[in-house]
Amino acid sequence: MLPKRTLTLLGFCAGVYSLARTTPPTGAVVVRGSGTQAGEFSTVQAAVTSLPADGSAQTIFIYPGTYIEQVHITRVGKLAILGSTTDIMNHAANSVRLSFNLSQGTSGGGDLSATLRIDTANVSVYNMDIVNTFGPHTAANAQALAVAGYGTNLGFYAVGFYGYQDTLRAEKGVQFYGLCYIEGAVDFIFGQNGHAFFHKNTIASVAAGAITADGPDTAAESLFVINQSNITTSAAATSSLAGQVFLGRPWSAQAQVAYISCTLGSSINPAGWEIWSVATPQTSGVLFAEFDSTGPGAAGQRAPFSTKLSSATGFGIADVLGSTWATWVDSTYFI
Repeated sequence: MLPKRTLTLLGFCAGVYSLARTTPPTGAVVVRGSGTQAGEFSTVQAAVTSLPADGSAQTIFIYPGTYIEQVHITRVGKLAILGSTTDIMNHAANSVRLSFNLSQGTSGGGDLSATLRIDTANVSVYNMDIVNTFGPHTAANAQALAVAGYGTNLGFYAVGFYGYQDTLRAEKGVQFYGLCYIEGAVDFIFGQNGHAFFHKNTIASVAAGAITADGPDTAAESLFVINQSNITTSAAATSSLAGQVFLGRPWSAQAQVAYISCTLGSSINPAGWEIWSVATPQTSGVLFAEFDSTGPGAAGQRAPFSTKLSSATGFGIADVLGSTWATWVDSTYFI
């Protein structure tokens, strides 16, 4: 959880605080791409590599700029990565951009294409945009990830995720996404063994396709809950997406995805959910559920393999992340 001392109060208006974080907290490792000063690093990966292998809690602060690199985190120990921002609660205020252009066809594997790979636990990322600029894709170069998350207790706070196919892989452990922006076209929130809670996110499609693709071997292995989020069309979309987007499709026949109290834009197809393919529909054991959907995309006859819930019971944050979620999720972003 981010120490409150790293926040700077800018002002107070009508009972709402505006919070900035534009200077590094005491003890932080500093990344500054332009005008790097003594003791600082010019790349994010160099800062990560510099951290001691002693399991201690560490913080990296990143000054504004675009950092064109891939970052891989494997270190054991709590790590908070803080992007400079004028408003910690608003992803639109992010001034740090981590960007790369790579697909599976060139990298040799989907995960290897990721701009940010996390192969450890207890990592928190704040206020930065993470981008894979490869796309639209061909069959040979389909996957091009922004993030591959393979650790438990991963938290992303007011982070922007940008890609086309397979933008965000929530693959393993328990993961929280608060006040984030997630953009893509095909299966752009996906995974197999992760329990992920997406709270008050903006999820934007840039082209036709399914938003989620969950693929566990058994139902207990994975659950994605998208909670109180806005499902919309990206400003980068080049044509109308009315009725061209699905809430999800099953990467396996045990896919588990629920949308709770979300606003669904006109891009959502009336069926809501789609099969994997004609040859392999993979719908026999899915839980594709909705509760309290509103907006134009909430109307229509849903696919017969989907479920309209009578309540949100069983799909709260503790149901997804476990009873100890409050010990590691930054409650500032659970509002």
